[in-house]
Amino acid sequence: MIDWFRGSIPFPHYPLPAGKVLSIEHDGTMDWQVVKKIDVRGSYESNLQIRSSGGDGSGMATHLDIDGNITKFVQGHNLFGTNDLNGILLEAFRKICQFCHHDLDGWSQPEMTEQRIKRGDYLVKSVDINEMYEVGNDESVEAWLHSAEMRAVKRAGRATSRKGTVYLGQHSRRWAIKFYNKYRELEQGGKGHKLPDELSHTPLLDWSKGKLRAELRLLSMELKDQGITHGRDLSVDRVEDVFAHYMGRVEMSKQATLIDKELMELPRTVAATYQLWRQGANLRTLMTKPSFYRHRAVLKHRGIDINLPPADPDTSNVVPMIRVIEAKPVPIPSWAYEKRLVHF
Repeated sequence: MIDWFRGSIPFPHYPLPAGKVLSIEHDGTMDWQVVKKIDVRGSYESNLQIRSSGGDGSGMATHLDIDGNITKFVQGHNLFGTNDLNGILLEAFRKICQFCHHDLDGWSQPEMTEQRIKRGDYLVKSVDINEMYEVGNDESVEAWLHSAEMRAVKRAGRATSRKGTVYLGQHSRRWAIKFYNKYRELEQGGKGHKLPDELSHTPLLDWSKGKLRAELRLLSMELKDQGITHGRDLSVDRVEDVFAHYMGRVEMSKQATLIDKELMELPRTVAATYQLWRQGANLRTLMTKPSFYRHRAVLKHRGIDINLPPADPDTSNVVPMIRVIEAKPVPIPSWAYEKRLVHF
């Protein structure tokens, strides 16, 4: 799905009432100046930044620069959405006009600009493409992220991690990928990440449990190299192909060892004993005799005998308590359409 967008759309209008940032030399002459962006708050308390740019010589601006999460601006959330960049940008533009027209007298009729957006006749300077993957449960997402932090690489270097998010090319000026636990992001409710009050009673938060978020960010230089300069260069099919292409450039095992539900239900001390046993540790030297037999009794109810060495999971007739699955993209749930939680 399309998420964040930064670009410029042709839209003749009276300039926005924004200030300027100036650079003044020591002798008082002006080095440069930049028109400031202003925030437009949507109905779901999600902001976009917009700025007037260009000029026709008669006091009118020729373009409207947009920078922000257009999907969240339109829907109030970005758990799922659309790959139709023209469509979601058109909805965002209409909302911008809706929220601004009372304060901005003299804005010209937007119909011509709407037609340009539908055709993709606007500049794309940066875009984020996201996907959600089902991995089973919250603990499995965390285990996947830990594995990716250790094993994921791209040509520019290894993965880095910050506050639970795994980055590839975090500081690249071209493209980057990050993985994170979307449920925990929403639950913790940091700045700009909490669900708006209007959506807090919907199934959105529960639906996000056990799902891994993958996010591709393409910046201006990389977009130009890929022949993507305008919205018309990012059709729905092209968005899917581009995302698959860059995800394929990440060198990482498609499978990660995840924590099964049965293991999650064990007491923590018993689960730790099981993990040590699977690693080949001599538990009798690490545990007191009473603890050993107490944990053995609990695990034997699940077909595991820690008095014996662990069998090779590929040849064992015992179903292991650790399973290996491949993350699969998650479709938009049917109830999202019924509850009007997706706008396309």
